[in-house]
Amino acid sequence: MCRRIAVVLLSIGAMTAAGILTGCSRTGPSDLAKGESMSGKTIEQVQEENTDEWMAIPGVEGTAIGLYEGKRCIKILTSSGTDQIRAQIPSEVEGYPVIIEQTGAFRALDQQ
Repeated sequence: MCRRIAVVLLSIGAMTAAGILTGCSRTGPSDLAKGESMSGKTIEQVQEENTDEWMAIPGVEGTAIGLYEGKRCIKILTSSGTDQIRAQIPSEVEGYPVIIEQTGAFRALDQQ
């Protein structure tokens, strides 16, 4: 009887430990493929949180989400001077690559 109780308790303990361990491994490859970084934020959230700061830098025209070497990235669109801008913007933010792309100035088209 005591042996049966011990086996049941050990089984419950093993299942509990396995559940805790698998529940903690949230940032596996399947989560990253869905657009989540190691910080748990989506690329859209990271872009939104940083766009105002980046737009305050002279020469930055906008931000976008694109692809770089087959991976999602944040693009910083600039009118000129990518070297000066590169010095102010990190190459990676919260696990996402940041690519600076010189596009020229943006302006609205005349509506006719």
